[in-house]
Amino acid sequence: MYWWSWILVWLALAILLIGTLVFFGWRLFKKGVAVVEELELLTDKVELLQRNVDELRVETPPNAILDGYAAVANRRDREKDRRATMRQLRRDTRLARGRLITAPHAWEGRTDAR
Repeated sequence: MYWWSWILVWLALAILLIGTLVFFGWRLFKKGVAVVEELELLTDKVELLQRNVDELRVETPPNAILDGYAAVANRRDREKDRRATMRQLRRDTRLARGRLITAPHAWEGRTDAR
């Protein structure tokens, strides 16, 4: 092999190395730009969430000791009435569904043969 062929080989390797470094550097730069853009979007979202958090307030449960017996008993009675009403509504719907299923006209035209 001639001495100048070694120079050409090393020159080709150096050019390949520089090309590889430029290629990966460009990819890294594009990814960095994309990360910065996503961080800007994320900052806007975090700011919006922070405003929402600031607007929310924590609702403390009523204090039975400070409210007194009359207010607590009234609240308890209203809750019992609400639960009883809901229970009655569920019972009425179950009864209506049962009446619909057991009604003779609901089964007209149907047979037990499969």
